[in-house]
Amino acid sequence: MPRIIFILIASIISFAAKAQVFSNLRAAKQANQIIIKYDISTTSPDQTFDIKLECSADGGKTFDIFPKFISGDLRGVSAGNGKEIIWNIQQEEKRYDNNKLVFQLIAIQNLSEDTQKQLPGTFTDPRDGHVYKWMKIGTQIWMIENLAYLPEVSPSKEGSSSKPYYYIYGYQGMNIYEAKATENYKKYGVLYNWTAAQKACPKGWHLPTDNEWKQLELTLGMSTDQADKPGSRGQGCGTQLKSKTDWFKSGNGTNTSGFDAYPGGGRYGDGNFGNIGSNGYWWTSTESDAVFSWGRGLSFGSSEISKGAAYKEGGFSVRCVKDL
Repeated sequence: MPRIIFILIASIISFAAKAQVFSNLRAAKQANQIIIKYDISTTSPDQTFDIKLECSADGGKTFDIFPKFISGDLRGVSAGNGKEIIWNIQQEEKRYDNNKLVFQLIAIQNLSEDTQKQLPGTFTDPRDGHVYKWMKIGTQIWMIENLAYLPEVSPSKEGSSSKPYYYIYGYQGMNIYEAKATENYKKYGVLYNWTAAQKACPKGWHLPTDNEWKQLELTLGMSTDQADKPGSRGQGCGTQLKSKTDWFKSGNGTNTSGFDAYPGGGRYGDGNFGNIGSNGYWWTSTESDAVFSWGRGLSFGSSEISKGAAYKEGGFSVRCVKDL
């Protein structure tokens, strides 16, 4: 996952550096070649760059010439002096006026595989085109927003513990397009009964088990003894998960984990929605017994994470974990 960190524009005769990483830039024409030289410095001794050379024939208005016949210090360039790029301009199919060319050097930072895995990324669900943000937290990769997959929708009074049901908080109709147009859908995603949640995640992702939630909690600093018990536990761990906005009565979190948990409320066994703005609930894939399954909850009034067994017919949010 390369990242462009700066752009340098320069003429063939003299370079005007736009970033401190480049210095002592110069160029000259030798026979049928243009020789570009530069020094490069980095903030880290292990940092390397890939260098791109682009060219303009209209004074720098558009850079639409991409030299093919180039060699030299272009890939995996580390800090040092006397770096060199050689453009065999005569080998290009099109002829250019050498005195009117303007060059653009682009340094692209090379990131290690481990660093790439730590960065936030995006995933597009092929089922509906919805784009999700994800992030590596500890050794796990989590979607950092609630699942929004909505193949159908029902009013809150309808439900089942054995058949899949999908709800949007506050919406009492059955029209998917109307439901998706609501602000609650856009901000909080879908509420699933446990049966629907079991198969809601897209291919390559899955509903986390109780143990996978436990692994997340241990990453946040919860003790093993606390993580093994139900109830509210892990002082401060919930604050790390909660978003910085939208929680009732100054119950916002720090979101230092990147999880960005919003208070989307839930659909309860009595057929009513409740607690939007004050609580958020998420399913695990682990059953407690034939009637209940384990879930996790966050509250505006607590810095802890609650673990409890909930009726399978209830409606909770879903966070997906990437398959490993």
